[in-house]
Amino acid sequence: MGFPDRQLAIRHATLADLEDIATVAQDGFPDDPEFDYRFPYRHDFPDDNRNWVRQEYKEYLSQPDKYAVVVATASDNHDKPVALSVWDIAVGIAHRGGDLGVPDDRSLEPRRRDVNAAHFREFKDRMDEGFAKYFSKHGSDQIHLWLLCTRPAFRRRGAGTSLCQWGLDYAARAGVRHATVLASPMGKQLYEEVGFVLNGSFFVGPVEGDEEDEKLEIWALTYI
Repeated sequence: MGFPDRQLAIRHATLADLEDIATVAQDGFPDDPEFDYRFPYRHDFPDDNRNWVRQEYKEYLSQPDKYAVVVATASDNHDKPVALSVWDIAVGIAHRGGDLGVPDDRSLEPRRRDVNAAHFREFKDRMDEGFAKYFSKHGSDQIHLWLLCTRPAFRRRGAGTSLCQWGLDYAARAGVRHATVLASPMGKQLYEEVGFVLNGSFFVGPVEGDEEDEKLEIWALTYI
C-alpha cells in the first residue's frame, strides 16, 4: 500500500514498541475530549498515567489473536511510531485483561490517581452500550477500530488515513463485510472522509455531580 508521505511506513507493532506506543498515546490523545474526561489529573500524577497507559497497550499487544496493533513510523523520527491504531479483528473473542486500575465495583477505590473514576466507568459503560446498539447486529462479520491517534508534530501527513485504510484492506482480504468505529469529536471527520457512514450518536455523561454540559457525544459509523 502506498502512503501520502514517503517518510511514513506501516507495520504491526510488537511488545518491543511498547514504550514508543505509550509515548504516542500520551502525546496524541490529550487534545481529544475523551482523554480529559477520563484522566483530568494526569498532569498531577504523570507516573500513574504512564504506567497505566503502558499496561493498556501491553494487554492489546499480548492478544494478537484478537487485536491488530498497527503503527505508522516515520523516518524523521528514527523509524519509531508516530501514530497508532488498535483494531479488534476478532470481535467474537472476549477481551482478556484487567480493569486498568478502576474496579467495576463502585464501592472499591481506584488504584490510580490520574483518573476521574466516575467518568471512567461511565465512558466504559456507554461505549459498551453503544457498540451493542449499533454494531452487535454484524456479529463477527466486522472489525472494529477502538483507538487511533497521531502525535501532534506528525499530523496532516496521512498517518491516520493510512491506518484506517489498513483496516479496510484487512477486512477486504479477510472477507469481513463491515468495519465499525465509535468516534470522538476529534475523529469523526477523518472517518467520514475515508468513507465511513454515520449510523447515529449517543452521549457519555453527565454523571451525578457533573454540570449539565459535562458530557461527550460519540458517533457510531460503519464502512460497508
